[in-house]
Amino acid sequence: MADETKKTVLITGATSGIGKALAHEFGKNGYDIIAVARNKEELENVTSEIQNQHGVEVFTIIKDLAHDGAGQEVFDETQKINRTVNVLVNDAGVGQRGNFADIPFEKDQEIIHLNILALTQLTKLYLKEMVKRDEGKIMQLGSIAGFQPGPLMAVYHATKAYVVSFSEALATELKDMGSKVSITCLCPGPTDTNFFSRGDMENTEVVAHKDKLMQTPEEVAKGGYKALMDGERIYIPGASNKVTTFIRRAIPKSLQSRMQKQFYEKHEE
Repeated sequence: MADETKKTVLITGATSGIGKALAHEFGKNGYDIIAVARNKEELENVTSEIQNQHGVEVFTIIKDLAHDGAGQEVFDETQKINRTVNVLVNDAGVGQRGNFADIPFEKDQEIIHLNILALTQLTKLYLKEMVKRDEGKIMQLGSIAGFQPGPLMAVYHATKAYVVSFSEALATELKDMGSKVSITCLCPGPTDTNFFSRGDMENTEVVAHKDKLMQTPEEVAKGGYKALMDGERIYIPGASNKVTTFIRRAIPKSLQSRMQKQFYEKHEE
C-alpha cells in the first residue's frame, strides 16, 4: 500500500531553473518531493537544499527523459518508492537556437522527445492513476512561445504549442468526466535560467535585454503554484507577458513570426 499520509509531488527537470524553484515552492508548502533529472550530483545538491530549508523528504530518480521509454521507467521507480504521486510537474524541456535547416536532426529529435514524448507518456501514466482515485493535479510547462511561431527556434515553439493544446484538451476531457483531477499549463515568458546558455542563445536580443524582459524562476514558480492550486487551465505570469500574448494572437501569423524572430537574432553592440 502507498503511504497516504504525505502529499507528494514529482518534478522533472528539478535541478535548475523553474523546476528547482518549483521544488522549493512545493517543499515550502509541505510536499515531499520526487526529483527527476539526469545529473546525480545536481540532484544530491537540490536534495540537501530542500531538506535543510523545508524539512520534507526528497527522493531522487536519475533519468535522461530524452531516451525511449524513460517515462515508463520513472513511473516504475515511483511504484518502488511506494508513494502516491498527488501532483505531477512536467518541467523538463530544452530548446536550440538556429535556422532549422542547419540544426542536426538528432537535436530536433531530442527536443521533441523531451518536450513532447516524455511529457505525454508521464501524463498518460500518472493521469490514469489520478482518475482512478479522483484526486490529483498536473502542471505542464508550456511557454508563451506556444502561442506564436518562432523563427530561429522553430521546433521549440512547435513543441510548446503542442503542450498548450494538449493541456487545454485534457482539462476539457476531465471537466466533462466530472473528475476532480485538474491540469494547469504554466506558460512563462523569458525567464532567467540556463535555458538560454544551453540553447546557444547567450548573445541574442532577448538575453541582452533580460533586465526588462525576464522574470526570476522564483517569481514564475510562486505564481504557477498558486494557479495550480486554484485549478487554472492556463497561467501566464507577468502582466507584460499576458498583454504580449493577447496582442500577438490578434495579428497575422507572418507578423507574429517577424516580431518573434527579433528576440532570437544576434545582439549588436
